[in-house]
Amino acid sequence: MQRGRYGASEERARDGGGGERGIHKVASALGMLERRQSDSLAGIKRGLLANERRATMTDIRVAPQVVRFDRSSPLADLAYIAQPGLTSRVATHTSLSSMGAFTSSRTSSHLRLALLDSGASKAARDAAASYADADGADEYLEEGAGFTPALRRTVGVALLSSFSFGYNNGNMNTQAGVQRVALGIPAGGTGAAGAAADNAWALCVSLFCVGALVGCNLSGALADKWGRRRFLLSSAIIYLIGGLLEAACALPPAPEPAAAPASAAWARIALLMAGRVVTGVACGGSTVVLPMYLGEVSPAALRGMLGTAFQLTCVIAMTVAQVLGLGSVLGTASRWPLVLAFVALPALLQLCLGRLLVESPRWQCAVGDIDGAQATLQLLRDAGPHDEVVIEELDLMLSATDRLGGAVGSAGSGLAPSAGAGGGGGATLRALLQPPTRYPLLISVLLMCLQQLSGINNAFNYSTVFLKANGMGDGAVATIAVLMNVGNVFITLLSVYMMDRAGRRPLLLASTAGMAASTVLLTAALALPGRSFTPALSVISILLFVGAFGIGLGPVPWLLPAEILPAETRALASSVAASANWLANFVASQAFLVIANALGGFAFVPFGAALALGALWVARVVPETKGKSLEQIQTELAFG
Repeated sequence: MQRGRYGASEERARDGGGGERGIHKVASALGMLERRQSDSLAGIKRGLLANERRATMTDIRVAPQVVRFDRSSPLADLAYIAQPGLTSRVATHTSLSSMGAFTSSRTSSHLRLALLDSGASKAARDAAASYADADGADEYLEEGAGFTPALRRTVGVALLSSFSFGYNNGNMNTQAGVQRVALGIPAGGTGAAGAAADNAWALCVSLFCVGALVGCNLSGALADKWGRRRFLLSSAIIYLIGGLLEAACALPPAPEPAAAPASAAWARIALLMAGRVVTGVACGGSTVVLPMYLGEVSPAALRGMLGTAFQLTCVIAMTVAQVLGLGSVLGTASRWPLVLAFVALPALLQLCLGRLLVESPRWQCAVGDIDGAQATLQLLRDAGPHDEVVIEELDLMLSATDRLGGAVGSAGSGLAPSAGAGGGGGATLRALLQPPTRYPLLISVLLMCLQQLSGINNAFNYSTVFLKANGMGDGAVATIAVLMNVGNVFITLLSVYMMDRAGRRPLLLASTAGMAASTVLLTAALALPGRSFTPALSVISILLFVGAFGIGLGPVPWLLPAEILPAETRALASSVAASANWLANFVASQAFLVIANALGGFAFVPFGAALALGALWVARVVPETKGKSLEQIQTELAFG
């Protein structure tokens, strides 16, 4: 059996006696397990896991780091223990002699984390990074990272929030004509009355964004205070209330517009507006917390696929809403309220299946519930309590929590959770401007803005105008609109498959470049209406534009913040990034008509220019995160 000894005299000389006290504590802890200091780490680990003595764990947590090793040590190839104190090793290397001791596991993520807190020079950090990377870091990421039954269940229930979000994005479109007539604000009016009706309808639609901004800004603090699971279930209740409020705008049945009192019409409109605000709040919260939750429960090997599932579920729900609103389905004068009320079904289903939704293990670590985090990981990874994949993943979470000042005590140890690590009030706006968060947040915000400034919503919302201007009839336009959504679903399915194979940055590059090229074709079609080739060119360019969006720029901006933002500010920073998305959405939508009136057929040129610049920025700045642990990604960004 390979054996390693504690370097007591070296430690004692280095810290002036602190090492002796630390050795005494560790020796006392090991004595309770009938183990000796001369035992190997593997033997100590087996003893710890077999006895599961909480008092022993507490003693070990508070003991200083006293294990010393180098790359030639027989301890270097042993799996380490998932407890601070005995998990950590003091590494020594000739290029790092000026740094003193720093803690590290055999993964480069731990080495990098320790270096950030060591005050080492840039040259020393670079040398250490090369040293760590040469060891083949983060081997555990390739082990046991399967799509287990428990993970499937919890992801499936969580994605019902994405379905509700996507459905509310598309449920005011295809049935808009009959809905406006029923509310007394029909389209196609002239004069002041027609302008007032259009403004009222525009307000009904745009108040959704106002509610989403409120939800974005509230969600970060609430998700940290309540936990991700409780927040998602609370959002389901808000979706339910908002959907019922929207559908209630048809009660009682409205008389003919000419006979309807103005007060009755505005009462129904006000009810619809209230419902839009309420559902907007839930949607804003979902866009922040759900991608974050999916990133925190997923193993690294599946995180790209499961993160992209957020966008996939959203576009499927948008397609369902578009189809249900057709006149041949529910978009009739008597059945259009059912289109609005339909969102209550996924919300109710999510509440009924809420017991299958597990809490985020990273949030549990942040608030000090280590036992709960380990149990959750065992369930999600379908592993036993002694599984090395689970304890190494847990140890990475604990190391990140320790570095950030979070709680590390178990739920039953009597240690209070740290306010700065998930207690609900630790992260502040000032913290977002500090180096660990500032750079990843800037990337997240710019990606969100690029997504909306690409003009994608304008392509969806005004495609009927483009196509009719090129001589297509109403039936053909409606068919193409549905095909756009169906095509978006299939393209997003492809991105789910490719995300963890091709990587995030290659898909973003292909997406932005493809959309920029499509705007050239779309501009040619819009600038040359009435030509024999323009109808086909319009259809091809719009479908290519939407398809290029779905492969990268659609899913990645929602996936990446959950991967690159530090744990201590992830919720608040995600709120800021999502708020930027909604603000950019509002600006792009409001500005498009002004741009179209000024530029005519060249209305998409500014969006194409933004996409071309965005492609260059992605190539130079956006990091690749495929197959890496969250902790590794964040420390690599910090090393920058």
